[in-house]
Amino acid sequence: MKTILVTGSEGFVGSHLIKALKEGLNRVVATAYPLLIPKEGSYVPLDIVNLDMTKEVLKESQPDIVFHLAAVSSVSKSFRDPPLTYNTNLIGTVNLLEAVKALKKKTTFIFVSTCEVYGGGENVLETDDINLKNPYAVSKYAAELACQNYAIDNIGFVILRPFTHTGPGQSRDFVLPSIASQIVDIEKGTKPPLIELGNSDVKREFMNIQDIINGYKLAITKAKSGNIYNISSNEGYTLKQALSIFQKLSRVKFEIKIDPSKIRKVDIPTLVGNGTKFIELTGWKPIFKFEKTLEDLLNFWRAKT
Repeated sequence: MKTILVTGSEGFVGSHLIKALKEGLNRVVATAYPLLIPKEGSYVPLDIVNLDMTKEVLKESQPDIVFHLAAVSSVSKSFRDPPLTYNTNLIGTVNLLEAVKALKKKTTFIFVSTCEVYGGGENVLETDDINLKNPYAVSKYAAELACQNYAIDNIGFVILRPFTHTGPGQSRDFVLPSIASQIVDIEKGTKPPLIELGNSDVKREFMNIQDIINGYKLAITKAKSGNIYNISSNEGYTLKQALSIFQKLSRVKFEIKIDPSKIRKVDIPTLVGNGTKFIELTGWKPIFKFEKTLEDLLNFWRAKT
């Protein structure tokens, strides 16, 4: 039995991952930011920006695998607060690596980075150029370099670059949950039947969180140390396509208005990957259809409000 410590367990992806890992035979140590610890479940308080605290938590839990999810993960939030983004995503990662180094035992460090480091494109491979267009991408790529640097201390690292994903529990800071929650407000009659957004032609993968979690579980058992892997469905959808499906799923009609003020100063028109390397290694493949993913989002917000 191995001990898997997960950072960011209170977050969108972390909450789904913890649930999936606890179905297995490994010992799972769920850590969460002290002020955000969920009311239900067992969590170890951890602020990764605090080096002493980080070292103490890892010394106590003695993990064989550290699965590092804790991050400022919103591009829009990274523009609003670059210092918080860099402090959490870079310094927090370095603190974890220092804490792993202090354990003086064989430990695998799985770092969840982002497809944002590519800055756009279609059929994007792990070997393609890095093009950093926002503070979030800069912070994540800098943390990737830190992981590679700590390899000299015999820390086995794996870097995952998941492409865009969504599902129940993702915050309104992200576009599809924002749209879904607004549709539910319209259905309830608390909002006029109008949704305003920026560029509806942006193209992303919008994978289902359950597919991503399945990929992460496979990465724990099959990913090779020192490697970078895209987790990508190889298939993209525009926001316009998403809105069309949302209109079919909605219980009421609504209009869509493009608001130029909502368009980011630095926007990435298309970001669709090539996940062949990971797929061939693990046999992973996404199974959830896009329509199902959007329906799950709507039902989550309907149940929530």
